[in-house]
Amino acid sequence: MIVIGSMDFYQGQVVRLTQGEQASITHVKADALTWLTTLQSHGMQRLHCVDLDGAFKTGNNTAIISSIIQRSSCPVQVGGGIHSMEAIDFWLSQGAAAVVLGSALFTQPKLLETALKQYGDKIIVALDVLDENIMIRGWQHKVDIDLFTMLAHLESLGVKTILMSDVARDGMLQGSNVALYRKIRQHTRMAIQASGGFVS
Repeated sequence: MIVIGSMDFYQGQVVRLTQGEQASITHVKADALTWLTTLQSHGMQRLHCVDLDGAFKTGNNTAIISSIIQRSSCPVQVGGGIHSMEAIDFWLSQGAAAVVLGSALFTQPKLLETALKQYGDKIIVALDVLDENIMIRGWQHKVDIDLFTMLAHLESLGVKTILMSDVARDGMLQGSNVALYRKIRQHTRMAIQASGGFVS
């Protein structure tokens, strides 16, 4: 097990999002670089950066996330609003260890296959789940595909790592959905990055 820190960016600031609701965004008091230092001092082994403006289609946080990648002492993976090979190429050229694809799996299904052929295990698939339903576009829309069917499909394509987020627990600081992650573990051999509600 490794500890993965997370930084969500909205309008150039580090924020916290509760249950995927854009209206719930609250700003973290520390600036991005100070928050990075804090996470690193607590033993973070990897960092997950999310461009919420990219996910919500309200802009981007390219400059600040690129700065974090350059200053981080551990590998950084980037997600949020990545819908093209150009975007994937850009983040990996900036030094990101991996790129996280979410909504694009369903809006542009061929993108994942192309990205996997070119970058292999540098491509991580994010599945945001609410009551075992897959949610996309900033967790606002439900996908009509069974979660476990999707897991089997991703594994057959050669995906090595998935990022699982329980939307109901995300940002709530009330503990993670361990039962969900145990169930997922029984259905796949892919590595799992578990997210949502972790407090200890």
